[in-house]
Amino acid sequence: MKRILTIFLLSVLILPTGLFAYEHIGGVRVDLNMEGPDINGTIAEFTSTDRFTLWYEGAFNDRIKINLEGAVVYAGALGAAANVEQELEYLGLEGDLYPDIRSAHVFGNWNMLSYRVGRHVYTDPSGMILSHPLDGFDLGADLGPGTLKASLGYSGLIPYLASDIAMTKSDIIDRSGTPFGARRLVESAFYVYPEILGEYMSLTGGVLAQQDLLDSSDVADGTEKLNSTYLMAGIEGFLLPVLAYDATLAYQLGSYGDYSANGFLADGRLYYFPGAGRSFLSLEALFTTGDEWDDDKGVNYYGGNTDRNQFIPISAVGSMGYVHPVDLGNLTALEVLLNLSRTEKFACEVSTTTLMRTVDGPISSSLVVNNGESGKFIGQEGLLNFLFRPASDFGASVKAGVLLPGDCITINEFLEPYLPVLFRVGLDLSLSY
Repeated sequence: MKRILTIFLLSVLILPTGLFAYEHIGGVRVDLNMEGPDINGTIAEFTSTDRFTLWYEGAFNDRIKINLEGAVVYAGALGAAANVEQELEYLGLEGDLYPDIRSAHVFGNWNMLSYRVGRHVYTDPSGMILSHPLDGFDLGADLGPGTLKASLGYSGLIPYLASDIAMTKSDIIDRSGTPFGARRLVESAFYVYPEILGEYMSLTGGVLAQQDLLDSSDVADGTEKLNSTYLMAGIEGFLLPVLAYDATLAYQLGSYGDYSANGFLADGRLYYFPGAGRSFLSLEALFTTGDEWDDDKGVNYYGGNTDRNQFIPISAVGSMGYVHPVDLGNLTALEVLLNLSRTEKFACEVSTTTLMRTVDGPISSSLVVNNGESGKFIGQEGLLNFLFRPASDFGASVKAGVLLPGDCITINEFLEPYLPVLFRVGLDLSLSY
């Protein structure tokens, strides 16, 4: 892995010097993130994720362009926990330093065709099923009034510390003998029909699929391989000059071993722009299917149930909530957000999010266990977010959130008296050169 990172850094510095009639730009970006506490069972952690990124983009012409982006990442956690004597114990600081090459590809266009070959971050049109670096290619073609785009990618060469694909327990456990993350093959084909009714409506439709390429001998005990296909449709536009909308429907067809793995997602947003400024009010409603508890089947959010109706995204995108984020799957949520902004340099966001389980079953949270509480209410969150962009090369945000937990949230009995509500604060800084 160190050799890969060294080659990337040298290519960024040396490649442009031997080229003529060649346009190129590049730079350095430093991203610092600190937030917490994250409550997980008996542990409370403050985390920091810091990135030092080099990026470069060059072009011979419109048909051949190069994009490179690589980072050295430090992810650390400072924790404390309640021990068996119910006393708070300091755990110290632990961290990992790892490379994260998010982009290394050639791209361009020729007449009605476009292509991209190499590593790049693939995001599905909805941004709710997959947003992750993949090694592969994209092909696009302008067909009629719209654009057809097809993609093929592989996730198994991404370092496991930089990968957030975790569809089953095997994706999480399959890290002991390899430095790489989940081994999945991803294909997609989407057609985008822009402005079918002018600015009032644009349509997107297509299919996204993934196959688990993990060797059968490496599948975790009690789990199976999960293969899935997502049939998707999206719509966006304006209802009125001051009222915009977008909506996504996705149906998951799949197999979990010899059993079916079907699920459904529906998401819709409304945006109200009251005036000529940058402020807006938004309302989002989200619904994803889930599975009920069944101890005989060893049910778990990451696989383990033979009667699966759980919607499972390919990567951890589309999660709701900040204090205790919940990934898609057995999640119903409603969010109201007010953005107050008069300039590009400063904005203030105030939001509240209602989080619920669709059915009485597991979600992507270790704080929700089969404790006999049938309530579906996960919690009510309030979030205050200040965003600063005083210059093009410097940005920052400060977040503070509280979550009133529902009965299905289980907190360690030592910590619970001190936590009538869960809270989390965060600071993000970004510097570019």
